[in-house]
Amino acid sequence: MLVGNSSHRLRGVALLLLVVSLLAGASTASARQTAVKAVRYHGYVLRVPRAWKVYDLSKDPRVCVRFDRHALYLGAPSAQQRCPAHAIGRTEAILVQPATALVRRALAHSAAVAGSGPTRVDGSATTFVARPAGVAVTATWGRDESVVARALGQKALRANGMHAAAPARAARARSAAATPARPRAAVFGGLGFDACSAPSPASMAAWNASPYRAIGIYIGGVNAACAQPNLTSTWVAGEVAAGWHTVPIYVGLQAPSNGCRCAAISPSQAAAQGAAAAVDAVADAQGIGIPAGNPIYNDMEGYTRSSANTAAVLAFLSAWTAQLHAEGYVSGVYSSSGSGISDLAAQFGTTYLEPDDIWFAEWNNEQTLTTTYVPPADWANNQRLHQYRGAHNETYGGVTINIDNDFLDGATADTSGTFTNVLPPPPPPTLKISPGSDGTTSLTASWNGGSGVASWRVLAGPSPTSAVTSVASAPSRGASSRISVRSAAGAFAVQALDATGQVLATSPGIATPPHITIYGHSVFAPPTTGTGGIPVGCYTSATCHVKTTVFAGRTTIARTGQEHVGANGTGIVFFKLTSKGRSLLSHARGHRLAVNVKVQDSRGAKALSKMSLIPFATTGAGPHRSLTQASPLKLVGLTDFVSGRGVGGILAGCNSPSVCAVTTVVSVGRTVIARTGRELIGGNELGYLIFSLTSHGRALLANAHGNQLGARVTITQGTVKASGSVSLVRFS
Repeated sequence: MLVGNSSHRLRGVALLLLVVSLLAGASTASARQTAVKAVRYHGYVLRVPRAWKVYDLSKDPRVCVRFDRHALYLGAPSAQQRCPAHAIGRTEAILVQPATALVRRALAHSAAVAGSGPTRVDGSATTFVARPAGVAVTATWGRDESVVARALGQKALRANGMHAAAPARAARARSAAATPARPRAAVFGGLGFDACSAPSPASMAAWNASPYRAIGIYIGGVNAACAQPNLTSTWVAGEVAAGWHTVPIYVGLQAPSNGCRCAAISPSQAAAQGAAAAVDAVADAQGIGIPAGNPIYNDMEGYTRSSANTAAVLAFLSAWTAQLHAEGYVSGVYSSSGSGISDLAAQFGTTYLEPDDIWFAEWNNEQTLTTTYVPPADWANNQRLHQYRGAHNETYGGVTINIDNDFLDGATADTSGTFTNVLPPPPPPTLKISPGSDGTTSLTASWNGGSGVASWRVLAGPSPTSAVTSVASAPSRGASSRISVRSAAGAFAVQALDATGQVLATSPGIATPPHITIYGHSVFAPPTTGTGGIPVGCYTSATCHVKTTVFAGRTTIARTGQEHVGANGTGIVFFKLTSKGRSLLSHARGHRLAVNVKVQDSRGAKALSKMSLIPFATTGAGPHRSLTQASPLKLVGLTDFVSGRGVGGILAGCNSPSVCAVTTVVSVGRTVIARTGRELIGGNELGYLIFSLTSHGRALLANAHGNQLGARVTITQGTVKASGSVSLVRFS
């Protein structure tokens, strides 16, 4: 790690065993070259930018496999690789090595530890076995995925594991409930060092001649940069047996504004990302034989202290600590004295959930545990580590390693996982989900395991084990609070927050019960044919086969056969009124016929809604109509209805877990006839965007041939636009 008081580079780790440490990149603006060179390895052909350096690891086993530089590595990383003490972040890089039985077993073991896919990888990285060449490919990228995709001859790449912008495992994390207990692991006092890549067993044996007995090991994280061919459960067990004390380090997301161009915390998702990082770090630790009861230190590189940086880092680290406690681990934080450590010290003794141990980087060459940045009474009970010197070479037993120096009096890890004075965390919050027929979902959140809950944050995602997004918040109303959200997400979770917005506890992700939704309060049909359409949402695991029934009082005026709406999708179901229904509609008072609509799936899910059936009349074929979609926005239907007063609605959809905030423009030719402010459509739902025509627009519609005015509709969210040529139809 590199810090100093104002800046701090870190070095990374990578995951398990060999280079299944596929790490995603830092900056890559310079990687967009057009000139490429073809490289063949074991029959596998890659076309990488000509400027990339190609390393043959069989010819020079000392080459460090690093994913923070543009390079192509050919062969298996060596146990003798020489890595710098300073390496952080990831960019476009590729490693190709023989897919030996050992490599394949490592990939399988990695996937089993993660429990979330074929290969466990952090960040924007991917790995696969290329058959029939029989090679394992590890590729990382930062800002230019296309460079790597082209090199591999693929149109697109699928990133595995936790992504920096989105905490993939937060929904399935166990409750990160805060507890006043301070868990304590085995404490070591004395000298130590940390290196970018774990040295080989032979190198460690040679370094028994050194004054050091503790070693910092990088176990994972989205900003780790060095491959870890030596770091396995066998390595850890062997070095612990040899008398070494290990300090597990996790290189997670960095401050939103950082100097290393590293993957950064999203301020709005900081707490969820901190909890997800802790879950990921626990999987990393367990994958190399470090069980619960041991510490894991989050490496938060130095940053410029600002309100935005400080708030995001503190939220991230509080959730990190809470989740590690819930997982049974001790929480540690490494950072610069002048940034992360200072921000943590400012919170000590408040309601903020501080880490159990701190590791401060202050390069003063003093083997001491005191610093002017932290009061002597804080973290005073064998809870401090000091990195007192930065990267340099040292040689013992004839083996040279580039290291940082550390002086310790704090928690270190072994393979036993024994510690004392830990209170079991309270149970996680509970959550009940009640979807309504109108697209509103009611959530009942409860937590009896703690106090100080000031508000709740609602998280949503496609499933209980998928990435989540914050979609709503609400004040707490005692032990149980009811929250209403406009989202048809496949799963929800809630977080209990204290008065400062820090996460106290997170519920498990809960799947939303299967249900059907009917959107809107009005449905239009011409009395001449009686044909109309009803917007419907199908939120089940399989395609909905629905039948629709329309009632006027006790009289059935429409009944359909089966129609299909895709699983977890939306659509329009159509009906045709009976002759009795058309008559009732023609003579309805005020041109509004009150009806009840029932839509029922063949598997039992159903929705009931009170609606107004409104007549309209058109003649002729009407204007040209077409739609151009742009995710997450979509326009639904080619005809939109406008009242005599010029008020109309555009039916649109939001293909996102969170609410879409949309503005609408309606124009005829170059003339804008309606413009709206921001309107909201529920996540994964349909909704009507309401507009009012200008006087000129009303005149155009009143004189439109056949009561059909051709218009252009554009809906916008940020830089995303969906548009269509539609027909505006006037109704009374």
